[in-house]
Amino acid sequence: MARIKLVGEPGAMTCKVTEVPAFPGERFALGYPEAVGDVARAVWFTHITPKWEKRERGVLVSTGEYPRQVSYVMTLTPGAETVTVHFQLTNQSKNTWKQGMTFNCLQCADAPSLRDHDCLRHWVGFNGRPRRLAEVPRVCGPRPAVQLYGVEGAPPYAELPFVANFRATPEIRLEPWMAIVSRDGKKLLATVSRPGLFLFQNREYSCIHCANGFGEVKPGETVEAVNKVYFVETSLDHWYRKGRADFMRSV
Repeated sequence: MARIKLVGEPGAMTCKVTEVPAFPGERFALGYPEAVGDVARAVWFTHITPKWEKRERGVLVSTGEYPRQVSYVMTLTPGAETVTVHFQLTNQSKNTWKQGMTFNCLQCADAPSLRDHDCLRHWVGFNGRPRRLAEVPRVCGPRPAVQLYGVEGAPPYAELPFVANFRATPEIRLEPWMAIVSRDGKKLLATVSRPGLFLFQNREYSCIHCANGFGEVKPGETVEAVNKVYFVETSLDHWYRKGRADFMRSV
């Protein structure tokens, strides 16, 4: 089966995703990372101009830097059903970060079979099984279309300024993944992070985010994490049973 095609957008922290076997004719985008660095003062995509480099077998490498704060190397490896994203994050500041992060935006606004502004086909892992996101507790903050969730094994959201500042996080913990099932229920799109830090969804744009956490990062230190995106033709239950061992393991 052919590999998914990845094309970095020049000068932007966005990668176009096309020629996806499970979703012929539909387009996706990875806003990776949409924000990066210290969770207490992450640098947004508007402040970094990345460089994109094509490698063999469709691999794409992106490098970006905000001087004296953060730099990263991101390697995207496409398969027939997945895109695996490997992050190397470096603290260029003089301060120790209590928690490093990448805020990874998976966009499906140009994929009609998946687009779900009403959040009726969004799924998460809660109490050891898949649950519709609409059935999970919410907290309405200043932006009603936006919601964040803490994940299992990560620090409490109150200790993550990037998350707490949205004022839209319930007191629950989810598994480090989020998915959208197609209208016919036969396909799905999912994003998984190892280690996961928090989840985010925006009904306005029908985008989902699974942030990576890097733990404490000292000045000059380089740390690593992985995100994986699934574009699969299968049921949610089958994907969950098959993929749980993968996305719950460590980096």
